[in-house]
Amino acid sequence: MRDLRWWNYVAPAIFGSFLFWIYPQTNWDHALIAPYFDPQLHFYWRDQLFLNTVMHDGLKIALQLIGVATFFYWLYAKKIGSTEQRRWLWLWLGIVFSALSVSILKRFSIHACPWDLTRYGGFAAELALFADLPSGTQPGRCFPGGHASGGYALLALYFAFIGSNTRLAYLSLALGLFVGSLMGWTQMMRGAHFMSHNLWTLWVVWLVLLAWYWVWPPVADAKCASPVMTGKLAVQHAL
Repeated sequence: MRDLRWWNYVAPAIFGSFLFWIYPQTNWDHALIAPYFDPQLHFYWRDQLFLNTVMHDGLKIALQLIGVATFFYWLYAKKIGSTEQRRWLWLWLGIVFSALSVSILKRFSIHACPWDLTRYGGFAAELALFADLPSGTQPGRCFPGGHASGGYALLALYFAFIGSNTRLAYLSLALGLFVGSLMGWTQMMRGAHFMSHNLWTLWVVWLVLLAWYWVWPPVADAKCASPVMTGKLAVQHAL
């Protein structure tokens, strides 16, 4: 099963090139975060109640619950012998793999959050994208954007259903892009991340899901199905 169109590969290649070569030459990170910073108050929405409790903590919990629900639905599908059990296992693992990949990258990142930069009243230096960590300096561990990864992980739904329900797949694509971007922008308003952090998160999540799709697709290729399994499926449809 290989139902992805050409743009699924070309778009991330172009997007990654843009992030690597062009975006660092712009001042968009600082321009987009400027409305939320005041020289005296710094990032004055950092602890704003709605952004902190609903848009950050609340959405994080909601997406974690979606992951848990997906896992238990797979267990249910497995118990009843549903032919959809592979898809739901793929979906759950896709959500886990994509979010975990961003978390691992953050753990080894040298870049600090905007609110920690000296430019915004913090203590850390701003470093180029692939710069070396200066000696005597602690890594910032704030790149890519972890919060946005939870929303972008919903893009796993797109890959899970693209071969069987195109409408649902494209709705899921829009949902994942919207929720991930919303969560990323929330963190920008709080001073936790730059736009580039969130864009790199989207790129990483897409590549992880694309690789996972090719390593073990959500639905087995018909030509790879065993004669025994094919016979079982035929009996089930007949009944």
